[in-house]
Amino acid sequence: MQSLSSISAAITNNAEAVFSAITPTQDQVDGLANSALSRGLADLTNGNMDAAIVELKSSIALSPYSDNTITAYKYLADTYQKQGKDDEAIKAYKQAAAFFPTSTEPHSELGLIYFNQKDFKNADKEYSKAVALDPNLASNVYSLGQTYLAEGLYTDAEKVFKRAKILTGSNDPSGFYALGQDYRKMGRFDAAVAQLTQAVALDKSYADVYLELGKTYADMKETAKANEQVDILSNLAKTQSDSQSKSNIQSQITELQNYISKFSLPKFSAVYSSGGFLPSLGPGTLVATMDSGLSDSGTSKTFTMNFTFNKDMDVESVQNLSNWLIRRTTASDAGYAYNWGLPVQPTEAAISSVPVSVIYNSKTATAQVMFKITQNSEANATLDPSHIMFKFSGIDASGNKMDASADQYSGISKIV
Repeated sequence: MQSLSSISAAITNNAEAVFSAITPTQDQVDGLANSALSRGLADLTNGNMDAAIVELKSSIALSPYSDNTITAYKYLADTYQKQGKDDEAIKAYKQAAAFFPTSTEPHSELGLIYFNQKDFKNADKEYSKAVALDPNLASNVYSLGQTYLAEGLYTDAEKVFKRAKILTGSNDPSGFYALGQDYRKMGRFDAAVAQLTQAVALDKSYADVYLELGKTYADMKETAKANEQVDILSNLAKTQSDSQSKSNIQSQITELQNYISKFSLPKFSAVYSSGGFLPSLGPGTLVATMDSGLSDSGTSKTFTMNFTFNKDMDVESVQNLSNWLIRRTTASDAGYAYNWGLPVQPTEAAISSVPVSVIYNSKTATAQVMFKITQNSEANATLDPSHIMFKFSGIDASGNKMDASADQYSGISKIV
């Protein structure tokens, strides 16, 4: 007959055996987690994101520290981002960072999300953590530099980009490109050109560099060289077989053209009359023939000339009357002097040197300039409309002053 102690031991052994049978091993748990991960990836392939999220969460919960779990976190966060749920993606990556404190990936992914949200302060923090964990991973060093650039920390960016150049090697154009970006922001345009030129020497298909180089030349007021980069990008776009690549370069072309326009000097591009003041009329023109309202002595009449600019102008500047000057031409003006240099007759009509009013239409970039002509007391006043000069000295919408080669107009000399 068995003793009570032996019976108790037997029962204990049997219980442990039963418990062991129903308790999965770590390998079994990891296998379940991997199966859930596989199902989640399959759901993603089939476009079933909600089901994928359930499986990916299950995989993480089953085995939070396994090698594949960080992969599950990445796919989970990516899925949330595709659904527009950036906050959930951030939460997932923060959990991953807590479970895998030595991994750079959660921090670099968080940095990218914050950067795209233009939350550069938090992007800076996350990329800094990633670089601290692995100072030799060039992609994170480069990303930290781009974040410094976005924050306006140009000196810090320079140091980091120089480090990235060392890590990527002298044959990688990305470091040269990044330093070129930084030097342009610092106003060191010659240094920027040197770096960017080296980048395109290494990779002639690097569209981003041509965009940056064009902007640098525009900053330097070297419009012709800036436009050369537009031409290079246009030719590069023609060589693209991929429609998305071609579309991206076309967007860069538009961006560069708009940027160049900001720095190009404004000009008169067209001038036309609205009414009886015709700039083609020559010396001795009776003002009474220009408008019947000037038939009586001492009467005045307002006329309109329309000036179209080559770019959008500063509204306040254009409508500021003191920025306009109306005068008779002199011998030093292109097109020669008023009345072809002959003495001005006593019958000459009075014309105001300052407009009565100016109205600017930003949709057409056109200014309506209204000015007054007054008949003399004998009602026989004459004028030489072809030698009346209109000059504008204001600025465009970007603050650029008028191009001195096209800031004035007369009927005889046109735009000069």
